[in-house]
Amino acid sequence: MLGLRAASADPDVIAAPAPPAREIPVLESTQSTSSDGHFQLTIDPVILQRAPGATGGLADSTDEHFDLGWHFPVLGILTLGYDTGINAFRQDQTIWDDEAATSEVTTALINKGSLNIEMGPKLKWTAYVQGQRSMAGGQTGYTDATKYGTEAAWTPVKDVTTVRVHASTQAAYNLNRSVLDENLYTTSLDQKLPYVPLTLHTAGSVTDDSTPFLSGSDKDSTIIDASLLWKVVPSTSLSGGVQRQDTSIPATITLENTNVYFTQVALQPAKAWTFTMRAAHEQKAATQAGQFLSDSSDVLFSFGLTWTLGEHFNAGAGLNYRVLQSQSPASAQPTPPATFSVSAGGNF
Repeated sequence: MLGLRAASADPDVIAAPAPPAREIPVLESTQSTSSDGHFQLTIDPVILQRAPGATGGLADSTDEHFDLGWHFPVLGILTLGYDTGINAFRQDQTIWDDEAATSEVTTALINKGSLNIEMGPKLKWTAYVQGQRSMAGGQTGYTDATKYGTEAAWTPVKDVTTVRVHASTQAAYNLNRSVLDENLYTTSLDQKLPYVPLTLHTAGSVTDDSTPFLSGSDKDSTIIDASLLWKVVPSTSLSGGVQRQDTSIPATITLENTNVYFTQVALQPAKAWTFTMRAAHEQKAATQAGQFLSDSSDVLFSFGLTWTLGEHFNAGAGLNYRVLQSQSPASAQPTPPATFSVSAGGNF
């Protein structure tokens, strides 16, 4: 199910579709941080989501993450950092599940070391290594993952041009003793166009997944998207764009592609409020060894609201509604039509 992300509290942020392969809430409020000296506490908004499951019944989920970091400037341009955090996710198969009879809880412990270099406002570079151990309720053992990455942002002209590149490699050791190796490469460009009040955003990513001990499970994915932002008046912005995702599974000669066309309006009637409305058309198709497997066409409508509650708190709510236009062959289970989410966060 495609989740479409609402704009942040800044209406100038270009709307970009979330990767179609990932299901995320329609709304993601801006995280809040509180720092004292070299220490920093980050508390992401609590995401509460209710959505129909594969059988049509409603299910609840809760997601929360917090991070405690220490960042020490060694030189004028060099900063060393260490972060530790916890992510907790609970999925209830039914709503109002007070006895937790059908709940699944996953907890992840995260540690990350980083090195940051800032050469003025034009160039920022980060290198990091991150370890994560995840445990699931009702299951023995744990999943370990180690990730190495680097990211650079270059702004040759402030508020006009920004280029970002990122590369990472990760190895995950799963409960079933399988190993998943993943390489990810991404790049993006934000460019204000001359003579017209438009900003262009383009981005691309390549993901290579391989499983050394599970033959036939390797997968390659490519995502390309582009969008335009038009600042109509200080409190209103319009944006629209297109995204293309291609996934291939070499062992079975399976090809999957998804095209998404979207448009969004962001309104900020007051400094503390931002309201977003989005409409999108999604087209999916899959083939195997040149033979047709499936084809579907959906229309998605999204509504999001963020509210800044003074200096320390923020809240939000969102609704994502999907209308199935066509599907071939017909699905045995109904497509979940709607997702509702609320969030709250703060800094202390």
